[in-house]
Amino acid sequence: MAVIVAAEDDTDVADLLVTTLSRAGHVVHVAGTGPRALRMIAERHPDLVILDHNMPGMTGLDVARRLRADEATAALPMLMLSAAAPAAAADVFDQVMSMPVGLGAVADAARDLLAARDSRVPVGRPLTDPERLSAVAALLGDPDPVDELTLTMLMSNVSEAAGCSAAACALVLNDAVLTLASVGLPDLLREAGGAPIEWSPAGITVGGDRPVLLGDMRADPVFRDSPMATLCGVRSYAAVPLHDDRGLAVGTLVVMDARPDRFTSATIRGLIATTPAIRRMLDRRRD
Repeated sequence: MAVIVAAEDDTDVADLLVTTLSRAGHVVHVAGTGPRALRMIAERHPDLVILDHNMPGMTGLDVARRLRADEATAALPMLMLSAAAPAAAADVFDQVMSMPVGLGAVADAARDLLAARDSRVPVGRPLTDPERLSAVAALLGDPDPVDELTLTMLMSNVSEAAGCSAAACALVLNDAVLTLASVGLPDLLREAGGAPIEWSPAGITVGGDRPVLLGDMRADPVFRDSPMATLCGVRSYAAVPLHDDRGLAVGTLVVMDARPDRFTSATIRGLIATTPAIRRMLDRRRD
């Protein structure tokens, strides 16, 4: 599964892209203008960007040049999909496809670009990786009461800093998310002490060993029908992985809110800054 941002102002084409790429197992976010695409890319940290050329506010080529000029996005795989692709696009994009084109071919191109990226960029271990699961199992013991209280207070600080209703840190098994400490969680999640892995993006966060940012779970093609969205009312979601002392992704630090579009890349940076304190407490659980 990959996160893809597609910039396309034709709603019919955008809908077809979402349907085709979602069926291929990806999470797809669509922007209708060039400036909106840049904001969405900064917020969602995608694995692949697909850009039309002629869009309101900024052309696809201009968006791509902006991304290539930024160190944080310079290596981001980019595909131009346009009926009017300029010749200069070939020098900026990893691949250029001219419309009309079969959307199956677009899905194949996305798969190939992601595979090329994965061969260059380290990725996380599968959730079922025995060494990772062993590391999680070592953290399942009873916590020190002082650490437990400290962790809950830290979640309160995280929630306040993010300006949201809920924050939690959790361990992630291959099939479940186990809450260690939380504030403000929906009753269903709080009373259960966690959730099945398919309910939330925690599997993406830990399995991909990367942050996840969703502006609205109800609009997300993968999670809009999950109980976390439909029963618990979660809309905004941001999370970063938690690691043990060997660098294995064992859990997640997450913030949630019932309102959409509450979080930005600054939220992710704030969560990352909090992880060292949580790791110290996790280390003590293993000891």
